[in-house]
Amino acid sequence: MSKLLPYLCLVLLMVGCSTPLVPEARLPELPRAEMPDRLLLECLRADWQILGRRDVSDKARARAQHRYNDNLLVLLRRMRYDATHDADGQVAGEKQGVQVHHQFMRKELPLHVVYDDMIPAADVELDALKERYTISGLGVPMVGIVPSRKLPRNLKDAFPVATRGTVSSVTAVLQFPKAGPPELLLNLRHRTENIRVGAMQYRLAGDVSAALEVYWDLTRLKDDRMLGLLNPQELRDTTGLSCIETYDPNKIPVILTHGLMSSAGTFDNLVNRLLSHEEIRRNYQFWYFNYSSGVAWTQIARRYRDALAQVRERVDPEHRNPNWERMVVVGHSMGGLITHYSQCEEPWNILKGATGLNQRRLAAYLDAKYVDTPFADVRMETLRRDYFFRPVQAGLVVYMATPHRGAPMARYRIVELFTRMVKLPQTLVQEAINITTLQQDMLLLNPGNALAWFTSVNQLAPDSYSISGLQRLKVRSARTHSIIGDRGEGNSPQSSDGVVPYWSSHIAWGTESIVPADHSVQDVPETAEDMRVLLLDYSRRNPAVHIRRRDGVRW
Repeated sequence: MSKLLPYLCLVLLMVGCSTPLVPEARLPELPRAEMPDRLLLECLRADWQILGRRDVSDKARARAQHRYNDNLLVLLRRMRYDATHDADGQVAGEKQGVQVHHQFMRKELPLHVVYDDMIPAADVELDALKERYTISGLGVPMVGIVPSRKLPRNLKDAFPVATRGTVSSVTAVLQFPKAGPPELLLNLRHRTENIRVGAMQYRLAGDVSAALEVYWDLTRLKDDRMLGLLNPQELRDTTGLSCIETYDPNKIPVILTHGLMSSAGTFDNLVNRLLSHEEIRRNYQFWYFNYSSGVAWTQIARRYRDALAQVRERVDPEHRNPNWERMVVVGHSMGGLITHYSQCEEPWNILKGATGLNQRRLAAYLDAKYVDTPFADVRMETLRRDYFFRPVQAGLVVYMATPHRGAPMARYRIVELFTRMVKLPQTLVQEAINITTLQQDMLLLNPGNALAWFTSVNQLAPDSYSISGLQRLKVRSARTHSIIGDRGEGNSPQSSDGVVPYWSSHIAWGTESIVPADHSVQDVPETAEDMRVLLLDYSRRNPAVHIRRRDGVRW
């Protein structure tokens, strides 16, 4: 049996990879022979007219809306099937005589310019997400597949698209002008809550969960959790900062950073639960920082800061949008250390007392304050980029199961053996070699110690230079909250989440809450409720600033 195990694993992997990323286009149960497209459009027009009148009872209005939504779903399924199965390659809507409009950044773009596919949310089955959140209203929720290759260059800034693409949550509404053919309007759901029909206004229907589910299936980020630890080089194309939605300058960014042996997908249920609240949808936009977790968190923190700076340079190059200063940063586990360190003032002081470093040579630089230009000694350049930086400006900082004082398990023998399997990217190996030139005989006597600087697990040990040095650093002033798991035992401060003990997760500043969870605190409903309260209170005290949009895709 043991000999067959590798082959069995390979078969299971192949089966998993063959699973379709999105549901197949299919014809609805209502056949065209029974309800032709022309008759379906007539029924939709009749209900649209009823919905636009004031002199209609609530009961009649509800019936009309129900019929309208059901019939529109039938039409959309037919349109999707026709677009993918017809030999003549008709564009969606041509067969039915429907004009399709996608309102995007004050521009109306053809459907095929932005999307590869448009899937009815009702056809998306949940797998990663534990709950489904829908919004009752007018229209049919849809999920649009947005591949990066399809975006025109002038739209790239509006879609912070990861290498493998992203999705859009839209609500389709078929409207009937007094003249001309019917118009299918695709409304970006995260931008629009209501729509006017004649003399009446209706809330748009929505499906919060469907787009998130398709996103995680499409990007396959969850499949890379172990790979990110053992071979970070393989994940270089999926790392960085991304957002599922098109960039919205009128919302406060929430930056979510995952932990060790994890990925951005670890926040799927948390974000799903938070987006079920209209006020949070209206005020916040969720971004994910994904990284190779086999790399030391001090090095990842530099990439984190660089990613934030690069994205803001793309979407707010003149730094006129104050919502970026009101940013919310959230870090789980090692992601909390990345967040913590990036909030520190005079972060170079973490190097004081670092084992092996030539402190005499380093002393001249530790009083240099913030350094924006290269050091005269080129061998110091790697250290300058990693340790001499200005703290990230954030208005609210949330730590989840964060080992501020380290995790004792990082020194367990089995963990030490496991870390030897980590393959560092060549760029970081070169950085290690460069740094060893500043260390006393380390390269000749014990090169393994040099590489240990750049592996994540080694830097989580309580006695590591990074954890010890972090305790000496001053953190910039910001509202701070910690969410700590106690595995439901209710024994804090003697508690542990199974990985990080309370004495390491607890910090002296800010507020905290204890949730009945293991180390995966981000995945339980109690954490989502804590976050909901925090975000609602924060947005009421610090409302998002509405920015006047400029022409094009930048503001």
